Amino acid sequence: MALIADWMLRRVVPLGALFAAALLTTVALVLLDARRDAWGQATNSTSNLARALERDLSAEMRSIDLALVAIKAILRDTEHGRISPELQRTLIQERVRSTRYLESVAVLDANGDQIFDSRGEVPHGAPNLADRDYFTVHRDRMDVGFFVSRPFRSRRSNIWSLGFSRRLAYADGRFAGVVMGAVRLDQLEAAAFTGLQLGPQGALTVFRQDGVILARSPNEEGQLGRDLSASPVVRQALTVPAGQYVTVAAVDGVRRMYAHRRLRDAPLMINVAMAVDDIYAAWWRKALVIGSIAIILVAIAVGMALLLQRALARRRLMELAARESEAGFRLLSENSNDVVSRMDATGRRLYLSPASARIFGRPIEELLARSTLDDVVPEDASLVRGNLLRLQAGQREIITTYRITRPDGSIAWLEASARAIIDEENGAVTGMVAVVRDITERKSEEEKLASLARTDGLTGLANRRCFDETLAKEWRRAMRDRTPLSLLLLDIDHFKLFNDAFGHPAGDACLRHVAHEVQAAVRRPADLAVRYGGEEIVLLLPNTVGLGAAMVAEQVRAAIESLGITHAGSGGIDHVTVSVGVATAIPSADAEPESLLAAADAALYRAKRTGRNRVAVTSEPISRAVAAGWAPLADA
Repeated sequence: MALIADWMLRRVVPLGALFAAALLTTVALVLLDARRDAWGQATNSTSNLARALERDLSAEMRSIDLALVAIKAILRDTEHGRISPELQRTLIQERVRSTRYLESVAVLDANGDQIFDSRGEVPHGAPNLADRDYFTVHRDRMDVGFFVSRPFRSRRSNIWSLGFSRRLAYADGRFAGVVMGAVRLDQLEAAAFTGLQLGPQGALTVFRQDGVILARSPNEEGQLGRDLSASPVVRQALTVPAGQYVTVAAVDGVRRMYAHRRLRDAPLMINVAMAVDDIYAAWWRKALVIGSIAIILVAIAVGMALLLQRALARRRLMELAARESEAGFRLLSENSNDVVSRMDATGRRLYLSPASARIFGRPIEELLARSTLDDVVPEDASLVRGNLLRLQAGQREIITTYRITRPDGSIAWLEASARAIIDEENGAVTGMVAVVRDITERKSEEEKLASLARTDGLTGLANRRCFDETLAKEWRRAMRDRTPLSLLLLDIDHFKLFNDAFGHPAGDACLRHVAHEVQAAVRRPADLAVRYGGEEIVLLLPNTVGLGAAMVAEQVRAAIESLGITHAGSGGIDHVTVSVGVATAIPSADAEPESLLAAADAALYRAKRTGRNRVAVTSEPISRAVAAGWAPLADA
């Protein structure tokens, strides 16, 4: 007993140091994992934001281009005498008002003189604009098409603007001038960039595809129009339509992670950037707190070791403490939640810890007779096999996440950290060691969070992001199968008056009641109810003909009316009602999914215009609805 006490007395301090080292190593691994998570979240955030902005701006650029094409047609009709100059001005002004970002439209003749301005009569002595790039590019080339100018200060209002132009030509093809739509940069930035969370040093930039800066957030006038085509950031962005990379910005020298995407319908690209320092700012704060706690714990451990060293002088008590400590360590080892596995150089299992039976659902003897790949689901087998081959080839360490099938048919997610055992003399791989952890519960929580990201928090319906993805998917499926696709667009009548009368909490409760009735109409797995925005709700019905969609719309309308929710009473409305627009299409390649929404919106507008609390079905083909250029969702 005395010999054991003396042995422990000599080793208590080294053991304390080992514990401190193990604790600090564990903290370092946790912090490194958190650092990787911070980077991964930033990568997903910038990529998703770039994708969303690209989708929105592409739609707006397409709208501006369609407006310019329509105005060219109006000018031709005026020239041929089919419409009067007064009607021409009215039609052009209507196109400007119906296009979200357009401030005005001007028409220049072949000399660069302004001959038309949608804001009013061209003032006497208006400056010649033949020096503007939106004029010269069409004068010098016939094949430009839709052109986006450099940022410029308007000579009339001294406001930073962008010019979007198309060429005008005589019947014989000679240059006749340009039609140019002006967009104010401050309005574009306010509508597209406001509310973005990119960190203190984050940046969002809109480039032309030749590298010229058109808009930037944060706004810096000195950068507008700057040509960055020679910078590494822009050169890399010009090589592929979309991507992510890390580099130092030529604008301000800040190291950032960039996500860029080209617009589909305009010669523009978007660059979303988060500063590397901002990405890791929260992690640094966490590391400081956790590191401080770890240092305190290490200090406590060292102090306890010193105290224990004194106590070991009482040898009998030390022997008892040693036996209890040994028993506790054995209990901890045998009840560990992680699997420790030893394999030979071919991947054959040689040893499995007791936790293996619980995690894999098989006795250890049976597991030792099975291959490592036998329990892996087929979809993940190639991943696990490839990682084993890399370890056999000499790679030091690999971390793999994969799934297994247990004997009862259940699926479990595992995270394995495997390391090759290498003979230092000849460099040959002699075996492998792996630590396997069950992360099924963590994966389940991640899936729940992903589901919440696609759900509207107030109504419990799907949100706008989920709708956009589902509409695109169902549109492609219906186009492939040549089946009808129906869409119901529902709007609560006079909802603003309801909120004004009863307050927003009551308005939220009303929305939830309406959403519940709409959700009740979802009878098939493919049907989708969505809170589109505000008080607008969409019901997407795949493989549903127009008559069936109209019947569903009437059921929903009647169900909501039967709720008897008291309204403000203004305009003769005593109870909450809804108006519903219905559109049905068999998708084709010459139409976009948004055309179905536009058609339903037009029908909704007709339902409201003809008295509200009714269902209206579009009578126009989808292709004609797109050509008509219907306005956005009708105002309640």
